[in-house]
Amino acid sequence: MDSNKFLQKFKKHQKYFYASLILIVFFFAGSALITPKITSVAENLLEDVIQENLNSKKNSIAFEFNNLNSFLVYSENLLNDSSKVEFQQLEEKLILIKDLALFSDLISDSFLYSITPKGIEKIGASPVQKESFHFEKDLLTRLDPLTSSKYIDTVITSGKKVIYKKMYIKKRNEDTTLVAGYDIDLLAFWKYFSENNEARIGYTVVTDNRGVCLLHPEKEYIGQKLDNYFESVPIYNILNKQVSAPGSFQKDETTSEYLNLEVRRYFDKFTVGNTSLIIIESFPLDMILKEKTGQIHNYFLWISLLAFVIFMLLLLVSRYQLKKEFIENLKIVEEKEKLINANEKYQKENAVLQLTQLKKKINPHFLFNNLNSLHILIESKPELSQDFVLKLADVYRYLLENKEGNLITVKKEITFLQQYFFLQEIRFKNSMKVLITNDCEDKEGVLYKKIPFLALETLVENAIKHTEFTKRNPLYIEISIKEQHIDVVNNYAPRKIKNKDSHKIGLNYLENTYKYYNVTSFKAEVSDGKFKCHLPLLG
Repeated sequence: MDSNKFLQKFKKHQKYFYASLILIVFFFAGSALITPKITSVAENLLEDVIQENLNSKKNSIAFEFNNLNSFLVYSENLLNDSSKVEFQQLEEKLILIKDLALFSDLISDSFLYSITPKGIEKIGASPVQKESFHFEKDLLTRLDPLTSSKYIDTVITSGKKVIYKKMYIKKRNEDTTLVAGYDIDLLAFWKYFSENNEARIGYTVVTDNRGVCLLHPEKEYIGQKLDNYFESVPIYNILNKQVSAPGSFQKDETTSEYLNLEVRRYFDKFTVGNTSLIIIESFPLDMILKEKTGQIHNYFLWISLLAFVIFMLLLLVSRYQLKKEFIENLKIVEEKEKLINANEKYQKENAVLQLTQLKKKINPHFLFNNLNSLHILIESKPELSQDFVLKLADVYRYLLENKEGNLITVKKEITFLQQYFFLQEIRFKNSMKVLITNDCEDKEGVLYKKIPFLALETLVENAIKHTEFTKRNPLYIEISIKEQHIDVVNNYAPRKIKNKDSHKIGLNYLENTYKYYNVTSFKAEVSDGKFKCHLPLLG
């Protein structure tokens, strides 16, 4: 017997069961479609972060290398202008630059040479390391005598030191060639850069234009040629790439010899003097892209599942609640029908009102026109533009303010109208005038009586929208505050082309609001060539 009742109940409610099954299928199908898109978006965002980090790191390293290159630039400028300077004076200036370079902890040696028919002679009194001197002498001996100027950048390893040697060679005259240069201690640079740059996920490698390592997180690689880095991305392609643009990095995926993990490498170049260096940023995929996107994927699944469970619970609860309320509502349905019939018209018009008010708060045409006016003011009257921005902010703050019962004090409405008119006056210049008068004995007390929210603005806006006016025939609006009412009058010159968007919502709103408060003295009419509106004061 119980089984029969259960079967009957199941048949009665089986449509809800099937609906639930369909919802579950749609949920998992939607999740399967949306999840890859979210993962893809997350990967793109992480890719942007990585490339932003690479740009930052490249700029930082380029700054350091260019800073070290500045001494060579000073020497180059002197040598290029050496024909205008006596040799002794030139020699003194070059020695000064050479000595200044030695103040840097990253420069291990600085040297000056002159090459004449007599041979190679050192200029300056500072001692030169023997290994460096022999290397430089051998290098300069093999120099092409026809060379007028030349840069030499090379990396040499001497014992425990790795030196990045930079030289500039300039032929002063037929008999004399001058050489200025210095040695950058790459291991000292490695220590300096490691201590002064915050460690992030991934690591940075810098090589010269031949692939010789200048900077690496493991100092054992400094001075070695990193051929394995350029197997899939040749050095030639990197050096001949156009000027870097965001997202234009060449990249490759491989296994890092340093981290022993799968990494994505980004290749780019930067210029130091007349030399191009290559920067390689390596990011572990598992730690960044795969791990982070995996977390986002899992979070989305949990959130989706939680949302689905809550939805089903709310569906069950709401079904139960609706059933309960339906039974209770049967007892009072006749009374509600009477109230609904009595207030149906007001409720419909009030709904239109609320929609209209919401549109006013975010009116794109009003905002667009004012932004155009602001654009013109910024160039022509910057000081006035500041007042314009403040008034515009006050207008929108007032529009977004919560009102109880759709009523507002006359004082607040007048203050808002003055700000609103200030914006319109900027737009229409001398084409419209507004006059506000207060003829009451208690001038301050009457301002705390109430009128419908946006009543004055509605009438002013209607006058602007429906009246034909120019500078020669401006629009005059007069607002007179009396003891028990406010009169709003404007000259009546209807536009020939009517506004299609106008449906008299504003006047209907005012009329229905007063009816709601059982006030019947509101009226709007055209008389004696003027449009007149009588606004009773409430409270």
